[in-house]
Amino acid sequence: MSSTIIFSNLSRNDDYAILLNGQDRGTVLPLKTITIDVELGKYELDIKGSNEEGLPSLCKPIQLTIADDKTVSLQIVALDFAIGIYDEKGTQLNAKHGFLCGTISKGVHVENPIT
Repeated sequence: MSSTIIFSNLSRNDDYAILLNGQDRGTVLPLKTITIDVELGKYELDIKGSNEEGLPSLCKPIQLTIADDKTVSLQIVALDFAIGIYDEKGTQLNAKHGFLCGTISKGVHVENPIT
């Protein structure tokens, strides 16, 4: 069996590449959603802007552990020239300050030491 990560792009203009363990797993277009099937396990998740400026994620990638047959929905938002990854509750998972560690949905755990 596999698990699923759903990415919703809230931008009206920009595309974003989804990076799992440093590998491009697809592009989510403006105001669209994509679904990526993954095996259970631990992943480093990052987002890269694919527009002309190549807007970077100025925040750290998140460490995502997903159990078998689980689904997590994430939102992508770009504010102040940085790409944010948000959970369904609106918590920015790749923020710059503090420490984030915990369950973001049933069977999905995020561990992100933020510096």
